Amino acid sequence: MKMNMESEIQNLLSETEQRLGVRILYACESGSRAWGFASPDSDFDIRFIYAYPESEYLKISSVTETIEIPIKDDLDPGGWEVRKALSLLRKSNGALSEWLHSPIVYREEPGFLEQWRSAYTEVFSDKALYDHYRGLARQMWMGSLSRENESVRAKAYLYCLRSTLSALWVADKKAPSPVEFSKLLGYLPSHLHSTIDTLLEYKSDSGEKETMPRILELDEFLETEVEISPVKGMQRPPAECPGLDRLFQNTVKSRGRNYIKKSEFTLSRVREKDLLLFEAVAGSQAYGTNTPKSDIDLRGIFAAPDSFLTAAESIEQVQDEKGDEVYYELGKYMQLLMKSNPNALEMLCMPKDCIRYRHPVMDLLAPQLFLTKQCEMSFGGYALGQVRKARGLNKKIVNPEPEKRRDLIDFCQVLSGQGGENLKEWLKTRGISPNDCGLVAVNHAPNTYAIFHDSSIQYRGMFSTSKEQDVRCSSVPKEAEPIGWMVCNVDAFKRHCKLHKEYWKWVEARNEDRFIVNSEHGKGYDSKNMMHTLRLLEIAEMIATDGIIQLRSPNVSFLMQVRAGEFSYDELLKMAEEKMARVSEAYANCSLPETVDFYRANEVLCEMREFLR
Repeated sequence: MKMNMESEIQNLLSETEQRLGVRILYACESGSRAWGFASPDSDFDIRFIYAYPESEYLKISSVTETIEIPIKDDLDPGGWEVRKALSLLRKSNGALSEWLHSPIVYREEPGFLEQWRSAYTEVFSDKALYDHYRGLARQMWMGSLSRENESVRAKAYLYCLRSTLSALWVADKKAPSPVEFSKLLGYLPSHLHSTIDTLLEYKSDSGEKETMPRILELDEFLETEVEISPVKGMQRPPAECPGLDRLFQNTVKSRGRNYIKKSEFTLSRVREKDLLLFEAVAGSQAYGTNTPKSDIDLRGIFAAPDSFLTAAESIEQVQDEKGDEVYYELGKYMQLLMKSNPNALEMLCMPKDCIRYRHPVMDLLAPQLFLTKQCEMSFGGYALGQVRKARGLNKKIVNPEPEKRRDLIDFCQVLSGQGGENLKEWLKTRGISPNDCGLVAVNHAPNTYAIFHDSSIQYRGMFSTSKEQDVRCSSVPKEAEPIGWMVCNVDAFKRHCKLHKEYWKWVEARNEDRFIVNSEHGKGYDSKNMMHTLRLLEIAEMIATDGIIQLRSPNVSFLMQVRAGEFSYDELLKMAEEKMARVSEAYANCSLPETVDFYRANEVLCEMREFLR
């Protein structure tokens, strides 16, 4: 699945939770994509189980048992409320059984599948599930696959066949059948395997509604199977299910005051006093290099409660989109300190006028525990990174991207003679729309396609209409002759999309005042990054010689000159190199420990967690 589709599905699930006030416990793919024989135009059948807050179950009015959302952009979502889902689980409902064993899971609360599959084992009825699949098979055979139909859809064959094989599995193994069609083929006569391979290939290349001639040998197998008498001695659904009652109660009961889901760790939440340990104004305000137009950067530390730390989820930090406000979970913050991370160490040495909140437990974090010879590389390496960032600005200034992204069609050529012709111009010359053409991939020739056009045939068009464009193939009659051959430079299109996205994301996120300053001084570098380079090297030397970190530099006037762009890039680079040489000499002769004492740092972390209980 493409990453953008995965993101769209997650956004849809989150939006559904917020809009309807529910908690989605589990979400998966159901239908042909989960079964393993999706068509090019198959929808994403997203199915989920949800719960309301406990207070909703204490009201006279009943909760909504089903959520149905209209299909949009190939997304077909729908879900069942947890009590309804459990009542269907007691009956070994076939659809729910497949949800719980889907190979494609989009969302799962910790322990959900383990608990529900265990509960399903206790109430499983092979008779109910067997009857479900037998009923589906007969329905398909008597309906879409009726002998009266001379041509049928491949989808109908596969649906009927899958239901038949699933019934055989249940009868044989006394257990839920697997969702994947490929795992059921052991119950298919061996002489039909090649037939199924051909059928699957046809289904993967054709539209959902396209029909095909009947397959005699498959008809004979299915007709025989649907007439089989019911299997005797099967287990019916249980009358009482105390285990399901307990599972329902545990699912909907109110959570403890300190229980927090990962999605609930927002900026506003981690600033609340039950979680917050430290908060300070960082950046230029702390360094003394701010101007009237400087942004306010916030850095903080919070502690996740024990109930979260012992769950399956984990969290490292919470931040805004631009990274102006960043709050580290205590465990992650300690990991950064043990690596002598400059940002983390600076937070321990903030000027008092920049500190907005400081929990007493922070007294356990002594800066000297984390000042080691590692600081030479952590601060020095960070400084060199700022040099590269300073130069990187110039690339974006002199290589702007157009506001509108180019389309995939602009990267396609039609083969002609010894060269090629732009596809858009080629179609325009012939008065043909790309939406009226069909494409067929050429075997053993990557990204090469035969172009077909026939006004009497409604092809699918050459390109998808989604935001992330792709080539779209069609089913074409065997006797059709191509009107041309197209080569699509997909790699070039992807590079263009990446550069375009990066450029306009940079434009959106950049500090306009800072951009104007850098453009006006015309030195071809980001002067603020170069200022930080020299500031970091100054602190690195200070750690080696004095064993302290002083954020507000005694040379602040010089740093402000650098920020204003009063030096050339080469001049500043020379200063940085000379400074780096002094830093290396200072660390070679200092008495700092080589690395952080891991065991002592770990003890401090445990002491802090214990203090907060």
